[in-house]
Amino acid sequence: LSLSRNLGLVTGTAVMGAVFAFAVGTSDIAAAAPAAVARGMAMTFAVAAGLVVVAVAIAVASGRRERCSA
Repeated sequence: LSLSRNLGLVTGTAVMGAVFAFAVGTSDIAAAAPAAVARGMAMTFAVAAGLVVVAVAIAVASGRRERCSA
């Protein structure tokens, strides 16, 4: 369980960093305009929120399936 949590943490960090870099739209983050950085943060949080919604939906569906079969 600990290994899967650590792998998820490392993978999620890398993916969210890539989403941020893609949304900023420049290879030099230090020289990016403040609006571009804000857009990158907004996109990163939107993707994270979408992943949370998917995780909750999976958890709810899993709970319903267990109640029906019990």
